[in-house]
Amino acid sequence: MNSGDRLILRRNALSQGITDADITRALRGGTLERVGWGGYVPVPGDGELDEFAARERRYRDSVLAAVRIGGERRYPSHQSAATLLGVPLLDKDTSTVHFTSPTSGRITERLVVHQSRIIPDDLIDVDGILVTSIARTVCDVAREGSFRQALCALDSGLFQGRKRGVPVDVAACAAAMRRQHGIAVLRSALPLADDRSESIGESLSRGVMVESRSVPRPELQVEVVVADGSMKRCDFGWRDAEGRVRVVGEFDGRFKYHRLSAASGHRLAEDVIYAEKLREDAIRHCGIVVVRWTWQELRDPQAFVRKLLTALRRAGLVS
Repeated sequence: MNSGDRLILRRNALSQGITDADITRALRGGTLERVGWGGYVPVPGDGELDEFAARERRYRDSVLAAVRIGGERRYPSHQSAATLLGVPLLDKDTSTVHFTSPTSGRITERLVVHQSRIIPDDLIDVDGILVTSIARTVCDVAREGSFRQALCALDSGLFQGRKRGVPVDVAACAAAMRRQHGIAVLRSALPLADDRSESIGESLSRGVMVESRSVPRPELQVEVVVADGSMKRCDFGWRDAEGRVRVVGEFDGRFKYHRLSAASGHRLAEDVIYAEKLREDAIRHCGIVVVRWTWQELRDPQAFVRKLLTALRRAGLVS
């Protein structure tokens, strides 16, 4: 199980001559961290992981520990499966590990086993671990959360499917869940799910727009040809009655400017920011209104909607 190489199980350590006292000393010394269920992982000493990445890795370790110690006929599901599948979610709860079992369910402080029917198409192998498929995972997550969380989950699943070149039939999966708890939330988000949404921030932005009922539905990944003939792609676009792009919107996620991100091309942050300024200037010179927003602005939906409407009014698209 390649994914669990970092994981140290107490039972295995004891069989190799390591004592509980040795484990306690390592925990107190900060070289070992408990991830639950008799599982431990080494604490990295390089300090390169930011808080979000460190939390994600701890949660992944917790899921793997629960898998290694748990019994058969239960499969990582919901946000735990999403972690193993690499499907990002909005406001994911990393305090609890989730499984689905066709035979029995139970709830403890850090573990939820959902009892539900599982068919072979609902499962996929991830490094030797059977987990719920992308479609089943995001539909399960969508049923458990808010409309915004549901839309983000479905978008993420569809985007991952497109990226990997595999079908993710969330509609068929949702149809099979018609009598399950939370199906109304899943059904409300399903018609709006779109595989062109490239980040959680973009999906959340669209969710807030939909809920506002006052922002016209945008076009996703709109393309604008600027004066030098090059094409600039933007997260969102709004057109006038003649079909001309009049407003573009950009979710400004901090990850864009990380040197190690694919979006930055491994360039320095200041170089990325300067290139983005030139790109935005070129779009504005075409007479297009550009509006940008951040995570912080999304957390205040009313202010975010006002900002969008101001830009749309400037372009004469709303009154």
